Amino acid sequence: MKIYYCDEWSDIKKKPWNLFDEHTAFLYHQNKQSYTAVITEDEKPKYIVNVTSGWVSVGFYDEVIRKYLNYDFEVLGNGKLFLRTVMFWEYEEDTDKEESSLILGYQEDGYIAMEKRDFKTDSVEERESRDSLEKNWDVFPEFGQYLHLCKEER
Repeated sequence: MKIYYCDEWSDIKKKPWNLFDEHTAFLYHQNKQSYTAVITEDEKPKYIVNVTSGWVSVGFYDEVIRKYLNYDFEVLGNGKLFLRTVMFWEYEEDTDKEESSLILGYQEDGYIAMEKRDFKTDSVEERESRDSLEKNWDVFPEFGQYLHLCKEER
């Protein structure tokens, strides 16, 4: 896997905006400025990690460069991250047309809200529950060390 850096990633154009070198990205990281790390496998984006002072998000991409999973972590101080939102999409065959989406929202006290949307039938299902959310905690990444946040099973 290789990493390159940019200001941000465009899901619409499926390409980065404003590429910059590793040294510049390191300075952004040290100064708590926003930047994006694009982690590639076989020359294609596999994970896209957006790093800011207040949150970190991780996008998971399939072989046709569609985001199928996204994690939004909130920075809660002392270098701790809490996985606040998970979004999952399913697509129509090899197109970018969404068939369904699932959004899960988490709170530190164990509260979970879920919304499942089927775009074919226009149906929406909502649920609420409580559970232990120990797996939602992680640590703010060191520069260049993002793979611990790129675990699909949490």
